[in-house]
Amino acid sequence: MKKGLLLLPLLALFTSACSSEFLYDPRIPYPGKEGGESSGELGEFDLTVYFYLDYSHSDTPIYEMKWYQLQPLGECPKEALLDDSKAADPLYPKFLGYSEYSSAIDEDLIWNFATDFKQGNPLKLYGIWVSA
Repeated sequence: MKKGLLLLPLLALFTSACSSEFLYDPRIPYPGKEGGESSGELGEFDLTVYFYLDYSHSDTPIYEMKWYQLQPLGECPKEALLDDSKAADPLYPKFLGYSEYSSAIDEDLIWNFATDFKQGNPLKLYGIWVSA
Protein backbone atom coordinates (compact mmCIF):
# COMPACT_ATOMS: atom_id res chain seq x y z
CA MET A 1 0.00 0.00 0.00
CA LYS A 2 2.86 2.42 0.78
CA LYS A 3 4.39 1.87 -2.68
CA GLY A 4 1.16 3.07 -4.29
CA LEU A 5 1.13 6.18 -2.12
CA LEU A 6 4.73 7.01 -3.09
CA LEU A 7 4.12 6.51 -6.81
CA LEU A 8 1.06 8.76 -6.92
CA PRO A 9 2.93 12.05 -6.22
CA LEU A 10 5.71 11.03 -8.61
CA LEU A 11 3.18 10.24 -11.32
CA ALA A 12 1.46 13.60 -10.80
CA LEU A 13 4.80 15.43 -11.00
CA PHE A 14 5.79 13.57 -14.17
CA THR A 15 2.49 14.19 -15.98
CA SER A 16 2.44 17.90 -15.08
CA ALA A 17 6.02 18.32 -16.31
CA CYS A 18 5.25 16.59 -19.61
CA SER A 19 2.07 18.49 -20.33
CA SER A 20 3.37 22.00 -19.72
CA GLU A 21 3.88 24.15 -22.81
CA PHE A 22 6.24 27.07 -23.31
CA LEU A 23 4.24 30.24 -23.81
CA TYR A 24 5.98 33.32 -25.11
CA ASP A 25 5.49 36.48 -23.10
CA PRO A 26 6.56 39.55 -25.11
CA ARG A 27 7.37 41.44 -21.90
CA ILE A 28 10.21 39.01 -21.17
CA PRO A 29 13.29 39.37 -23.41
CA TYR A 30 13.82 36.51 -25.82
CA PRO A 31 16.80 34.37 -24.73
CA GLY A 32 19.78 34.91 -26.99
CA LYS A 33 18.90 38.48 -27.92
CA GLU A 34 21.28 40.89 -26.28
CA GLY A 35 19.31 43.18 -24.01
CA GLY A 36 15.97 41.81 -25.18
CA GLU A 37 13.34 43.67 -27.13
CA SER A 38 13.22 46.55 -24.68
CA SER A 39 16.67 47.76 -25.76
CA GLY A 40 15.34 48.74 -29.20
CA GLU A 41 18.15 46.88 -30.97
CA LEU A 42 17.21 43.85 -33.02
CA GLY A 43 20.67 42.42 -33.58
CA GLU A 44 21.37 39.92 -36.35
CA PHE A 45 18.78 38.29 -38.58
CA ASP A 46 17.77 35.00 -36.98
CA LEU A 47 14.79 33.95 -39.12
CA THR A 48 14.50 32.82 -42.73
CA VAL A 49 11.13 33.52 -44.34
CA TYR A 50 10.08 31.52 -47.39
CA PHE A 51 7.13 32.57 -49.56
CA TYR A 52 5.48 29.93 -51.76
CA LEU A 53 2.87 30.28 -54.50
CA ASP A 54 0.85 27.64 -52.64
CA TYR A 55 1.44 24.40 -50.76
CA SER A 56 1.39 22.37 -54.00
CA HIS A 57 4.33 24.43 -55.25
CA SER A 58 6.39 24.32 -52.05
CA ASP A 59 9.47 22.79 -53.65
CA THR A 60 10.80 26.20 -54.74
CA PRO A 61 10.00 29.46 -52.95
CA ILE A 62 8.98 32.46 -55.03
CA TYR A 63 10.85 34.67 -52.57
CA GLU A 64 13.16 34.19 -49.59
CA MET A 65 14.31 36.73 -47.02
CA LYS A 66 16.04 37.06 -43.66
CA TRP A 67 14.24 38.65 -40.73
CA TYR A 68 14.05 38.73 -36.92
CA GLN A 69 12.24 36.23 -34.72
CA LEU A 70 9.44 37.72 -32.63
CA GLN A 71 9.19 40.78 -34.90
CA PRO A 72 6.30 41.35 -37.34
CA LEU A 73 7.34 41.71 -40.97
CA GLY A 74 5.32 44.92 -41.24
CA GLU A 75 4.20 44.33 -44.81
CA CYS A 76 4.46 41.75 -47.54
CA PRO A 77 7.67 42.24 -49.54
CA LYS A 78 6.92 43.49 -53.07
CA GLU A 79 8.79 40.47 -54.52
CA ALA A 80 6.30 38.14 -52.82
CA LEU A 81 3.12 40.04 -53.68
CA LEU A 82 0.55 37.82 -55.38
CA ASP A 83 -2.69 38.74 -57.08
CA ASP A 84 -5.44 36.87 -58.87
CA SER A 85 -3.54 36.97 -62.17
CA LYS A 86 -0.83 34.65 -60.77
CA ALA A 87 -3.17 31.77 -59.91
CA ALA A 88 -1.68 28.36 -60.71
CA ASP A 89 -5.07 26.61 -60.85
CA PRO A 90 -7.98 28.14 -62.80
CA LEU A 91 -10.43 26.50 -60.37
CA TYR A 92 -8.98 28.59 -57.52
CA PRO A 93 -8.35 32.04 -59.00
CA LYS A 94 -8.85 34.24 -55.91
CA PHE A 95 -5.83 34.97 -53.68
CA LEU A 96 -6.73 35.36 -49.98
CA GLY A 97 -3.27 35.92 -48.57
CA TYR A 98 -0.42 33.94 -47.05
CA SER A 99 -0.65 31.42 -44.23
CA GLU A 100 1.63 29.08 -42.30
CA TYR A 101 -0.98 26.42 -42.95
CA SER A 102 -1.25 24.55 -46.24
CA SER A 103 -5.00 25.14 -46.44
CA ALA A 104 -6.51 28.04 -44.56
CA ILE A 105 -9.93 29.24 -45.65
CA ASP A 106 -10.50 30.63 -42.15
CA GLU A 107 -9.36 34.26 -42.30
CA ASP A 108 -7.99 33.97 -38.75
CA LEU A 109 -5.25 31.72 -40.17
CA ILE A 110 -4.19 34.22 -42.84
CA TRP A 111 -0.85 35.82 -41.94
CA ASN A 112 -1.20 39.41 -40.72
CA PHE A 113 2.06 41.10 -41.67
CA ALA A 114 1.44 43.99 -39.27
CA THR A 115 1.03 41.90 -36.11
CA ASP A 116 1.98 38.24 -36.64
CA PHE A 117 5.47 37.04 -35.75
CA LYS A 118 7.32 33.74 -35.47
CA GLN A 119 9.43 32.18 -32.77
CA GLY A 120 11.44 29.43 -34.40
CA ASN A 121 13.09 29.01 -37.75
CA PRO A 122 12.14 28.90 -40.64
CA LEU A 123 8.85 30.63 -41.37
CA LYS A 124 7.11 29.11 -44.41
CA LEU A 125 4.22 31.09 -45.83
CA TYR A 126 1.97 29.49 -48.44
CA GLY A 127 -0.32 31.38 -50.81
CA ILE A 128 -3.95 30.58 -50.12
CA TRP A 129 -6.23 30.42 -53.15
CA VAL A 130 -10.00 29.90 -53.21
CA SER A 131 -12.69 29.56 -55.85
CA ALA A 132 -14.30 32.81 -56.90
